[in-house]
Amino acid sequence: MSVHLMFQVGKMLCITNKRSAVSLVEIMIAMAILSTLALPMGMFLVEQMRGSSQLGDYYQILNLLEEKLETAIEMRFHDIPAGEVSDVLIESEGARDLDLRPAEVARNLVHFRMKTELLSVNLSAMKDAMSGELQSVVVEDGMKKIEIIAEWGEKGRHNLNLTAYRSNL
Repeated sequence: MSVHLMFQVGKMLCITNKRSAVSLVEIMIAMAILSTLALPMGMFLVEQMRGSSQLGDYYQILNLLEEKLETAIEMRFHDIPAGEVSDVLIESEGARDLDLRPAEVARNLVHFRMKTELLSVNLSAMKDAMSGELQSVVVEDGMKKIEIIAEWGEKGRHNLNLTAYRSNL
C-alpha cells in the first residue's frame, strides 16, 4: 500500500470516529429540546389530575345534596321550617332527621343551608257540589319550595344547589 492510500484510510477513520461521538453541546441541545417538550406535558398532566380530583369532589357533594333533598321531601310538611336555616339538625316525627351540619369531603369542609319558601296555590276549577258553579280557592300554605345549597372552598368559593317543591294538598 502506498503511503498516500494509508493516509486516506487514516483520515476516513478519524472522520468516522468524529461522527460517531456525541459532544457535550449536542447533549445540552437535546436536553433543552426535551425539556421544552416535557415541561408543558408535565404541567398538563398535573392540571388534568387536579381537575379530575375536583370533578370527583363535585360528584360526592352532589350525591350528598340529593340525599339531603330526598330526606327533606320525605319529612312531614309542617316539620319543614320556613325561611333559611344552616348548619343544624332538623328533627321530624316519623321520618329521618335532616342533617345540615358541615361535612368534610376530600379535605374540604362543606356547609349546607336550606331555603324554604311558602307558596300559595290557586285552584280555580273547583266545582261546588251543591250549586254546580265553578269557584276559585286559594290555599295560602299549599306548597313549599325547598332549595338546599352546599358551599365549600378556601381560595375560591364553590357552590351547588338543588330545588324541589313539596305540596300539602
